[in-house]
Amino acid sequence: MRSGHDGTGTTRVTVAGELDIATAADFGIELARLIDDRGPNVLIDASALSFCDARGLAAITAADGLARRKGGAVTLTGVRPQLARILRAARLERLARARPAAHPAAHPWRPALGRPTADRSL
Repeated sequence: MRSGHDGTGTTRVTVAGELDIATAADFGIELARLIDDRGPNVLIDASALSFCDARGLAAITAADGLARRKGGAVTLTGVRPQLARILRAARLERLARARPAAHPAAHPWRPALGRPTADRSL
């Protein structure tokens, strides 16, 4: 995962591809690391997310719980219809807000073989 900081204390992350049983654990670990390292406010641009299952949703909600315990929140933007339906069914609409797409400095996290890496130079 690569991420950007927008100068307001919010870490911006984009996610692309599938967030599912094969990728959710690594994504969740990276979100937790970002919250610990950069602060509890995270904006996830999900506009390039093609699929999200229950494991993917669990990774996002676990990160939101961690962020809230630290005084922040995880917010989704660019939510596509499939993810919006899942959020409604789980009564988690509060995670999705009408926000601008992620800052151009944010780069997509794409599922890959092995552990995703963060751009630590930001």
